[in-house]
Amino acid sequence: MPIIEIKGLHATYKLGGKEIHALQGVDLSIDEGEFFVLLGPSGCGKTTMLRCIAGLEHPNKGEILIDGKLVF
Repeated sequence: MPIIEIKGLHATYKLGGKEIHALQGVDLSIDEGEFFVLLGPSGCGKTTMLRCIAGLEHPNKGEILIDGKLVF
């Protein structure tokens, strides 16, 4: 059973009247004891995804489950 599971996560920001897509349909499953690394260029959504998992930001769409419990 995954310790963290993300299904169809979407997050957008408004910047200067434009809508910026930080996350578009992200699916992810991390099992207990698994080592996981997020890599990517600046602005690709790494921090946004981590902030959504931590509950510091609310995504526009999708599900976040931690230890099988729906947290968003």
